[in-house]
Amino acid sequence: MSAASHGSKTLTVVGLGLLGASLAEAVRKRHPDWTIIGVSADKTVRAALDAKVIDRGFAYADIREALHEADYGFLCLPIDRILELLNGWAAEPLVLKAGAILSDVGSTKAEICAAARKAFPPGVPSAGAFIGSHPMAGSEKTGLAARDAHLFENAAWIVCPDKDADAARVKTLETLVEELGARVLTLAPDRHDALVAQVSHLPQLLATALAATVIARDDADEALQVAGPGFRDMTRLAASSFPVWEPILRTNRRNLEHLLSAYRRELEILEEDLLEDGGRRYFEEANGLRARWSAPRKGFTSPVTEILVDIQDKAGTLLAALQPLSAANLNILDLEILKVREGEEGVLMMGFRKPEEAMQALDVLAASGHKARLR
Repeated sequence: MSAASHGSKTLTVVGLGLLGASLAEAVRKRHPDWTIIGVSADKTVRAALDAKVIDRGFAYADIREALHEADYGFLCLPIDRILELLNGWAAEPLVLKAGAILSDVGSTKAEICAAARKAFPPGVPSAGAFIGSHPMAGSEKTGLAARDAHLFENAAWIVCPDKDADAARVKTLETLVEELGARVLTLAPDRHDALVAQVSHLPQLLATALAATVIARDDADEALQVAGPGFRDMTRLAASSFPVWEPILRTNRRNLEHLLSAYRRELEILEEDLLEDGGRRYFEEANGLRARWSAPRKGFTSPVTEILVDIQDKAGTLLAALQPLSAANLNILDLEILKVREGEEGVLMMGFRKPEEAMQALDVLAASGHKARLR
């Protein structure tokens, strides 16, 4: 059965870490009749079978067999491993089912898509099967145990088809992504890499540089004793794993070189502005950017109406605020405890799809004794 037809299909997920296992569970939730095949290390495959995340499991050595059966295949592996597989298939072509779609979740796309063009060139039976993609979703947790069937809901999922890609296959992949609750963005691989360099890879480097700047000082221990939530949040990414990030930074180095150069220039201008007006212009521009970003955490498909709820720092506070909203059948799209901006200490931010839902939430919270307001 081709990927474009209706009915039960087979999904093969190569790599059952956070993204791969979450993808398997998300598809299982929406398509319980599908057969889900997992490819991973023996121990992980056994655990995934026991947890019913997958129906059948294969070792990495048997990846060709596992993908040969698939209507959909996803390479949920580190970038270097994805490139290794694609380069191997360029030398010894991979045999896929007619109409099958093969994609990946790599954090950079240009090198992966270039390797895919060599692995699936025009004229071979599987030509056009590969369509690069990248879900902008993740977690500080890793591995099979961290899987989350809701991980991709409201997240941007970038699809990067080749210029000669089969339009029907691209549409079929986009439909699957939308079924998982994600928002599809279609970008050329080079454009993808340029954009994620700005909003994902550069922040990683800046957080790492900030932490390195503080730790290099003689009074680092004393500084950490007075550090507040602002420093904590700014350096959260500094805990990231270098082996994970090294191939990401390497395969997007050219974009990052341009951005780092531009950022250095901005710091020099900021230093001058601090002497002239205390940095007012920079604060105003930054405030403007945040105001334009109506859905900052996952890129919602429409503006989210946010409310602020005052909360006390004691056990049961969160539950007391959430229970009446649940009883009123109000769906909270986004939730965050704000501890960064002055004046919002001990404030719970809730995001709702529609303004009228936010207004109803304010009434429900007021009736339950909570002080809340529109943001």
